Amino acid sequence: MGIVSVTLDAKKARGKNITKTVKVFSNDPANPEFQLSIKGTILEILETRPLALRLQGLAGADLAGSFTFTAGSPLDVEIVEMRSLGTLLDIGEMEEVTAGREWNLSLSARASRRPALVKEKLYIDVITSDGEERSLEFLVQLDHRARIVLQPKQNVKFLDKETTKLLETGEPIEKSILVTGGDSTVEFEVTGVKLDAKISNAFQTRIEVISPNKSYRVWITLSEYQSKPTVLGKMTIETSDAVRNSISVWVMGQFRQAGKKTSR
Repeated sequence: MGIVSVTLDAKKARGKNITKTVKVFSNDPANPEFQLSIKGTILEILETRPLALRLQGLAGADLAGSFTFTAGSPLDVEIVEMRSLGTLLDIGEMEEVTAGREWNLSLSARASRRPALVKEKLYIDVITSDGEERSLEFLVQLDHRARIVLQPKQNVKFLDKETTKLLETGEPIEKSILVTGGDSTVEFEVTGVKLDAKISNAFQTRIEVISPNKSYRVWITLSEYQSKPTVLGKMTIETSDAVRNSISVWVMGQFRQAGKKTSR
């Protein structure tokens, strides 16, 4: 049997413990192909804590955070320069905690008037104790959040592949939206849920308190199969927040009718 050569791009496979599977083909009639499992460890020149670099806060306010960088290999590190190609990220001072091994870095970003999630790249040029010069790349997320956040953010859809099960089992189908404050300082209550007349007979809603004044879950229930191919309307979540006292999302149900095709 010949020698199998495998190359791994460490930039696309980050993490300490890596497992990759390679399918090997041969001319052996008894065993023409088999899988080869390759395990290894990738050492980062610099590791970050927390792992994801993320600045988060309410839209309209500046964002700020502090992150720890540590040498992830036996090589000592000298930090030469830090930079960002974008204009949104402000890089503070890098404080050396342990020579060549650990640092604290402060990052900040200017306020955004509207909620938005923006990604910036942070580049750190270093010289390692083996004499090599390296440029390291880190992704920083700037999360300017709304006062009240819905998870998931997208509209609620009951597709025909789901509603068909309602005919088969008769069991109601439920989906939910988590309603939380965009920042730990935001306190509010979900005071009610309203459905458009177009969908009020098809769906029912209920409010679950997860954490008083902080987090709520709005449940949408579909109990009966509908006679229309598509049911679509708005659901409005009402809150006690003075700034964002109502949030609307679309709720849709698809119901495959005999002899008809449901539009997608």
